[in-house]
Amino acid sequence: MRRLKLIFLLLCSIVCTIPAWAQHTVKGVVKDSREHSVTGASVVIRSKTDSLYYKGGTTDGEGRFAIEGLKSGDYGLEISFLGYSNHYQDLKLDKTTDLGIIHLQENSMNLEEVVVTASMVKRFADKKEYKLTNVEKGQYSSALSALEFLPKIQVLDQSVSSVDGKAVKILINGVPSTPTDLSVISPENIAKIDYYTQPPIQYSNMGLGAVINVVTKEKQNGGSVGINTQNAVTTGFGNNVVNFKYNWGNSQIGVTYNINYRNYNKRVLDEEMAYSVGGTDYQKTKSGRNSPYAYEQQMAEISFNNSKADNYLFSAKLSFNSLNRRRSSIQDITSRINDVESVKIGESSDKDKYISPVMDMYFSKSFGSRHELIMNLVGTYYKSDYDYEYKELLDEKLDFETATVINTDKYSVIGEALYNYKMKTANLYVGTRYMYNNSIQNNLPSNNRITTNEIYSYLGITGMLGERFNYSISAGVNNNIFTTIENKTYNFTYFRPQVKLGYFIDQSSDLMFNYEVNTENPSVSSLTYNPYFKDPNYIFAGNPNLAPSNNHDLSLSYFKGFKKFVINAEVGYSYTKDAIAPIFQSDDTNIIETFGNLDNAQNMKASLFLQWYPFSNNILRLRLYSEVFHQINRLGDSQWNHTGYSIIPSIYLAYNKWGLQLFYQTQKKSLIGQTTKNIPSMASVELSYKPIKNLTITGGIRYPFYDSWKQVTSVSGTPLLQRTETERIINNANMVYINLVYNFSFGKSKSGVKLKMQNKDKDSGILNRN
Repeated sequence: MRRLKLIFLLLCSIVCTIPAWAQHTVKGVVKDSREHSVTGASVVIRSKTDSLYYKGGTTDGEGRFAIEGLKSGDYGLEISFLGYSNHYQDLKLDKTTDLGIIHLQENSMNLEEVVVTASMVKRFADKKEYKLTNVEKGQYSSALSALEFLPKIQVLDQSVSSVDGKAVKILINGVPSTPTDLSVISPENIAKIDYYTQPPIQYSNMGLGAVINVVTKEKQNGGSVGINTQNAVTTGFGNNVVNFKYNWGNSQIGVTYNINYRNYNKRVLDEEMAYSVGGTDYQKTKSGRNSPYAYEQQMAEISFNNSKADNYLFSAKLSFNSLNRRRSSIQDITSRINDVESVKIGESSDKDKYISPVMDMYFSKSFGSRHELIMNLVGTYYKSDYDYEYKELLDEKLDFETATVINTDKYSVIGEALYNYKMKTANLYVGTRYMYNNSIQNNLPSNNRITTNEIYSYLGITGMLGERFNYSISAGVNNNIFTTIENKTYNFTYFRPQVKLGYFIDQSSDLMFNYEVNTENPSVSSLTYNPYFKDPNYIFAGNPNLAPSNNHDLSLSYFKGFKKFVINAEVGYSYTKDAIAPIFQSDDTNIIETFGNLDNAQNMKASLFLQWYPFSNNILRLRLYSEVFHQINRLGDSQWNHTGYSIIPSIYLAYNKWGLQLFYQTQKKSLIGQTTKNIPSMASVELSYKPIKNLTITGGIRYPFYDSWKQVTSVSGTPLLQRTETERIINNANMVYINLVYNFSFGKSKSGVKLKMQNKDKDSGILNRN
């Protein structure tokens, strides 16, 4: 009898606990007041007892949604979409629930009159979430060009950067992607854009200015085709990409081909040089003639994704990359050696190329609502060749000759794992990244191997304190082990803290502070000795004894969004110990240009970004970025300074199917070691037209009223050498080009997926010769 009672009590307890762990689904259909389906609306269900427990998704092409895997309990439902009032509803779940049709009410503000203001932006502890109106989407030719909707983001050709020149990481539905992938996606297919102005912890040590995740309206069964071609009609210039993606069930396959090319016949290289060694003074003036410059950079990729929302994602990419670059120059030389003058002809050529297959595999898995594991494995191979020749002719007879050949096989493996635990008030991150590089110089008979082992392990926490303060605090250890071609092994260990603090002043403004420590490893080419002569007594050589540099970066930024106006001001300071930079030495026989570790390099800057929509119909956008900076470099007893600035204004005007954009960028000079290099000035005018949906035709002119594209590099901060090199490409002046973007999609929509990281080895080992 006692046994029967125990069994009965056990069964009762099991029955009573079923609602606590049962999994339920909430589904429904979202429509507007005119019974039209609302596609791409955000649906979020949050637990009322645990603020960090939530699930979400977006409505499909018929306005339907289904949120699965919910435990029994009390929840709050929120449905939001731009141009409509948010819908809130309390739910008590103890079984699967069909909410039927949910109607969203249009805002009193006409969607045609929406402008980019803080009210359109959702703020989170680590990011801002932007949504484009239908008017905004109609103004851009692709998802890539639509990124200029974001403050401080600049799009040029098929590249994205912050206006201060820093790189930007691109994700599409969280999947590691490139600007090229965005260039073939229709802006109509954008559901939202997550904008991380301070990159998350897993992206630290990458020198990034921002991370952007573009969430699109994916297809359940169907696909998309995209073409983006930009080709000059006045010279050899082109950036072209074609992409195909197909979805079925939880899977997607994609194929992409991209080719960028240049083919110029008017590259001019001018040079002034003066130095003294062994009691002899050398001076040369080299006046360049029109010479050829060409390259083709290609990428072919096939990708596969399989995912289930809030459960797992697997992504695999196999790509093949190649570069083939050729350039040469002919120069008229006036040479003076101890005031004895002679006239010569100089001829130079250098060729560099590589092939590089890359395999990238990514996997993420969620365990319940609190645990997530992410893993990424990337294998990269580079086979690169560099061939440089230079000679001087005096009275048609050889007076000086030099040549350098570098042939390298390089492979690397990068592995990373990240664990994320969601607590009630914060998220905890634990991760590690390991990279192995092996570079073999086939042109050397022995001592031809460089190996690198790097491991970075980190622990961090991010979250909110109340409703106004957000924070992200992490600490990591970076260990680098180098074995050089001289068989010397170096071991460097750095402690890398990172602190990000934010304060939401009000609904439309915030204040952000960031401090982080990053390391920079020397590239394979800078570690490679391989000397060659730039002049009879002037040698360039790599430095196998380079050490990694350690950078401390602090910044404080202020953001304010008015009704039609955005302002973002920032001040920053960086201190780099052992900064890797070009330096010059003398051995009493030759002047030697090489790479060295400076004692330190400092950079102080202040910047201001303004964006203004003067009219309510959003037809005109004015942007202005301005920056002033001061640099200090120290090496031994020497110190050299530089103060520079940059101004980038732009105007965009849209009317019906037409668009007009004016862009200008001033020249920006910066100090790199003992050299001063400039980012050339640039201007463009573009006129676009959309004859039919998903097709945009743009005609543009680049460098109008310029005589050439021009880049100047000069030596400063050393008495050993005076040298100024001016490279001009006359073909780029007044370059007229046509850009055609066409894309279409077919199938039924579904919600997107989420991803967190991307790793790829971009160090080809090719020497970047000035």
